[in-house]
Amino acid sequence: MMEKEARTTLEALIKEQKERIPLLEKRLPPPNVPMPSYYVYEDNKLYIKWLTRTKRFLDTQFPGDKDVDNFGRISKEKLCPEQQEELLAILEAFLEYPDIVEKEKPNSSKGYKNININNNISNTNTQSQQQSQQQTIEILVKALEDQLSVTQLKEIKQIVEEEKGDLEKAKPKLIDKIKSFGENVASNILANIITNPAIWSCLG
Repeated sequence: MMEKEARTTLEALIKEQKERIPLLEKRLPPPNVPMPSYYVYEDNKLYIKWLTRTKRFLDTQFPGDKDVDNFGRISKEKLCPEQQEELLAILEAFLEYPDIVEKEKPNSSKGYKNININNNISNTNTQSQQQSQQQTIEILVKALEDQLSVTQLKEIKQIVEEEKGDLEKAKPKLIDKIKSFGENVASNILANIITNPAIWSCLG
């Protein structure tokens, strides 16, 4: 809630600007002078004093509010009716809604960048893990295909299907089945897996 004294001051600044805007005069350049028309106040000193007092008032009463900066920026633009009305509208907004609306902090965008960077790193790590897992699966599949016949592979798949895809339940039967193919087959499968460079490097 704005204090009574501050509210009275703001109302006076608004009233002064409302009365001044209709006095804004449009001037035409002298004949044969290539320049556009422009606007002026007959007593420009009074306008400058009002502008200075208003900026000071906003800085003290609404520190950090984004529209304080907007007021300063617009006040530096070319003098014209629309520009003067914008200044008045900002003051009227302060009177009606006196709560401070803070400016966006400069480091907030940096925070978003850091979040994006972290997300990119996380995505890259996830992709690397997925590629590594896929590579390991391909190695294991190749080791089996190199040592087992088509019929033997079908027998292994059948065991897993009988356990409805539950590999933990199928594990004992799978081991027994591979052993039934002969000790050499089991040994060769294990040797092919271990001696693969990708697997070997993971063993440290």
